Amino acid sequence: MLAEHNLFRMKRRADLRYYANSLKRLVGVFGVLLMAKTGSAQETPTPSPAPAGGASTAAPVAAQERAVSITRVVGEAGGKIVTSREVRINEAVGLTLANVTGTKKITAATEAGFPQIVLRVLDEWTVFLEAGEIGTKPADKNEIARLAKAVADSWRGSGEWERLEPSAQEVREIVERKLVVQSLERLKSDASMVNVTDAEALQYYKKNRLRFGNMPFENFKDNIKAALVKSQTERRILEWRSVLRRKYRVRNFVGA
Repeated sequence: MLAEHNLFRMKRRADLRYYANSLKRLVGVFGVLLMAKTGSAQETPTPSPAPAGGASTAAPVAAQERAVSITRVVGEAGGKIVTSREVRINEAVGLTLANVTGTKKITAATEAGFPQIVLRVLDEWTVFLEAGEIGTKPADKNEIARLAKAVADSWRGSGEWERLEPSAQEVREIVERKLVVQSLERLKSDASMVNVTDAEALQYYKKNRLRFGNMPFENFKDNIKAALVKSQTERRILEWRSVLRRKYRVRNFVGA
């Protein structure tokens, strides 16, 4: 009787955990809608002057306002919910770190290329989570602070950036994540870890004989081996990303 009672209590706790997790997921997927005034999230529409005679033509308050989607859920990786706002801030930080010059533009969530940017951020999260699991060396705090300041300076005065209202802490966290991810990706893409033998190069030469004309294999051996190393390294990176996407249950809600 006691065993049955304990079994009932264990099952009830498991059911409660399941329903709690389901509710949390639903809240995340619905995203966040922020209310904003027409024309600006900070401004209040100015009512039109009342016509002579005291009759008012002002529209109801509800008609003067509209809901502006500042952010919405666009993906998930390793239980981390990713929003369109985060993706756009991430892109802006990336443009600064890549030393992009000239006029910089943050991709809008409605643009055709946005789903691919979402996928890049989701991949970034999987690599960052993997780095945490395998104990990758953390990024240098001074470097994080320096780059975070560079990001703030490079976007100062940008209306797009200011509408996203990124906090200094958010920027530092994104910079740190990018530095950790870059470090692990450099390790994984190290061509010296790929070995191509002369026999493999010769096999490629024979299969593509017409491309090389009547010149002997020795004339092309080094170039063939370099090309095979590059090809195999790129394939390893793609396979690694695919593994991480499955491991961290990546979901891109906007497609890519």
